Amino acid sequence: MRAAVATMSGAPPAATERVVSLDLLRGLAAFAVMVPHFFMYYLGEASDLAEVVSITAVEVFFVLSGFVLGPQIVLCARRRNWATLRTFLLRRWMRTIPSYLVALLAISVVFRELGSADFFRYAAYVQNLSSQYNNRDYYPVAWSLSVEEWYYVVFPPFLLLYGKLVTRRGDWSEYIWAALLFIACITLLRFVYGSMEDWGAHVRRVVVFRIDSIAYGFLLYLILQRATFEWNARLRLGALLLLAATTIALLDVNARMLVSDAGWLRQINPFVSAAFGMSTLVFFLSINSLLQAPWKRTVSAYLGHISYPIYLFHLVILYMLARYLPQHDELWHFVPYVTAIVLFTTLFHYGFERPILAARPRYPQVAATGVVPIHDPGKVVPLQQ
Repeated sequence: MRAAVATMSGAPPAATERVVSLDLLRGLAAFAVMVPHFFMYYLGEASDLAEVVSITAVEVFFVLSGFVLGPQIVLCARRRNWATLRTFLLRRWMRTIPSYLVALLAISVVFRELGSADFFRYAAYVQNLSSQYNNRDYYPVAWSLSVEEWYYVVFPPFLLLYGKLVTRRGDWSEYIWAALLFIACITLLRFVYGSMEDWGAHVRRVVVFRIDSIAYGFLLYLILQRATFEWNARLRLGALLLLAATTIALLDVNARMLVSDAGWLRQINPFVSAAFGMSTLVFFLSINSLLQAPWKRTVSAYLGHISYPIYLFHLVILYMLARYLPQHDELWHFVPYVTAIVLFTTLFHYGFERPILAARPRYPQVAATGVVPIHDPGKVVPLQQ
């Protein structure tokens, strides 16, 4: 994960610098989805806490995605040409789609759904576009991947259109207002048309009602572009307290939702989730300077590399182990489950993903330096993600 924001001291990071803390966060979030799904599978109704943890981790992924893609989306908005937008889309599609299709093929074989109508809806990322359309939701983690893919094709053009219709300055405030307008539009859509009776399947996991969750990360990226301070112990404590406050708020809302059908809880859940995701990123950015030891950088980068394959393949491995391992006291499956996932995703990243990532196109006129000014000409951020 290339650095998505200038260092808080104001000095521009190198074009190849990685934000170690965000690599670590991405890896931890992947494990926070993978581990709870194991207990949800084996414990069933007794796994409410595990489900809350996995849902929360996905919300962090959304904000993190919007944050790290901020420089590229701003570049698309500033240049306002098809070539830059095309490069952005090609880079994202080469990053996400090949691995996703391999995982989809694998789980479709496991469930004997290869070639079914549900399979093709998954393949086109439309199974949850405006509602849950699949007859059998046999690849449940795909809902968030659809939200991601549609964000790539909707939000950058929205930003371009906003710039053409409202203002041509292309400055920081323009992007702030555009992001806020986008979030407001999706919020209004969710408020007017969202079904409170079946909120999980028909609102929380539906693209048209959740695509704004990634825009919060973009908004955070813009806000931090104005930052010129250096992280110190006092600011880290403030970031930790902010994270603690949003964590308590999110846990409280989710706990209430388990026992109450109150519509207001479901309406505020996306805001509380976004606040938690944003505060989590702020906290991890605050500790980035504490993770600069070589072994910490290596471990964090490794976890960041395998995070996407973990998200894609952990259910395939879970179902396969449940089918073929002895069925006595199944909780002992956890050790081979984690081991198999780590080994497989490591091989998959270095053998399959890395060659594709190396072949992605680079942005015209930026490839030489890898950086692009966003607001302050003296402040630059690495561009290639």
